[in-house]
Amino acid sequence: MSELSERISDALAKEEVRAELFANKVRITLLVVLTTIALLNAPAVGYEASIFNFAALLVGYGYGLVVFLRIRGSGYRPVMKYITSSLDIVLVFLLLFLYTTIEIPSVALKNYVYLIVFPLIALTAFRYDRKLTLVSGGLAMGLYLLLVLYLSFSEKVVLIDAGYERELFTSGVTYIGQGTKLLILGVFVLLMSHLSQYSRKLFHKLISDELSLRDQQEQTEDELTLASQVQAQFLPRRLPAVAVLETYGLVQQGRFVGGDYYDFIQLGEDRLLTVSADVSGKGVPAALIMAEVRGSMQLLASMQLGLENLLERLNCVVYESTEKKRFVTLCAIEVNTATGLLTYANAGHPPPMVFLGGAVDSLIKGTIPLGVCPSLPQLKMHAVKFPPGSMLVSYTDGLLEQRDAAGEEFGDERLREYVRTHAWQEAEAFTLGLLQEVREFGGGKAPDDDMSIAVVKHRV
Repeated sequence: MSELSERISDALAKEEVRAELFANKVRITLLVVLTTIALLNAPAVGYEASIFNFAALLVGYGYGLVVFLRIRGSGYRPVMKYITSSLDIVLVFLLLFLYTTIEIPSVALKNYVYLIVFPLIALTAFRYDRKLTLVSGGLAMGLYLLLVLYLSFSEKVVLIDAGYERELFTSGVTYIGQGTKLLILGVFVLLMSHLSQYSRKLFHKLISDELSLRDQQEQTEDELTLASQVQAQFLPRRLPAVAVLETYGLVQQGRFVGGDYYDFIQLGEDRLLTVSADVSGKGVPAALIMAEVRGSMQLLASMQLGLENLLERLNCVVYESTEKKRFVTLCAIEVNTATGLLTYANAGHPPPMVFLGGAVDSLIKGTIPLGVCPSLPQLKMHAVKFPPGSMLVSYTDGLLEQRDAAGEEFGDERLREYVRTHAWQEAEAFTLGLLQEVREFGGGKAPDDDMSIAVVKHRV
């Protein structure tokens, strides 16, 4: 809790700096407006009044420049807002007090310069400090009352008991007129102080919510990163030692965790089972289903059931243990180096590609994904030749669906061409090169979806 309060205080302090810079910009803007007005009115007012006006404006410009350089140079200090706000008010009333020395002293109580006090007090609301507004507003009311009393006791102005008509349209000054001006100023100060307090509470809440949300996001990212590290442990850490076969695989996750999975399971000295799977959906739910599929696959493969029975049992596991909207595409491929055959059973997975004799063929035969129905219709094991020099490339749909800047997908033909022209490489170099090819096609951005690649090469 104390850490959160500290961070909120830091955020408020930074906001105060921005508010002070903003106030100084408004101060300079206001001075420019007043300079324009003073220039337009110069012919209509006395020489002495013009001197006062332009002298005050000059002091204001210099003062604004000092504030700007102070903040940019040595930095902002919290007390600065009290100093700048008070000096703004003092400068206005200093000018009004100077007006008392001209021919008609009552002009000091009726001049429009007095109205500048209101935007100056309003600026204090941007500092999120009610005390600042009350101090500035109280100073303005005090100085105005002091101005009235000074003119009254020095007998430069005689306060009379009359109505607004006398106050507004003659040089006379009335109790009711001056009292009304003080009352309006007081109400305005209270309103601005309430706005300052409300703004501070609102800003406090916004910062608190933002920091809490950021903490939650960081915690979620940490948890997802940890989940990603745990998920990486599910992938093969050691490649199987099957004579004359090279194997390599990888998973490139579009998010922290996903549902792509590959595996190499040694069934004997001459037999290797390659599995490639993709769980529908993204994130942690897909990763959990993937973990279940992997565990079940490892267990069922050790039972030497054959590919058809293996997929039927795995389908039952997925169908009974997951929501009906979830499914898994999976292709199980067994390579037997003794017979030179590749046998496979595909459950809705993108067709793996086989390089054989300079040509690339797709293993397109298969059935529906796992988990859609209690059984797999038309499930059948198929076989193709896999002699020395052949290469198997199994992958998930994220590879084909990677898009470039124009929105075009990497697609089947580009993959087919890459397999045909790079099948001479070793399995690891081929796989890493293919991933780099897809990344460059996507402009180096993160993949749109998870993708996995599993490669088996029959050495010559």
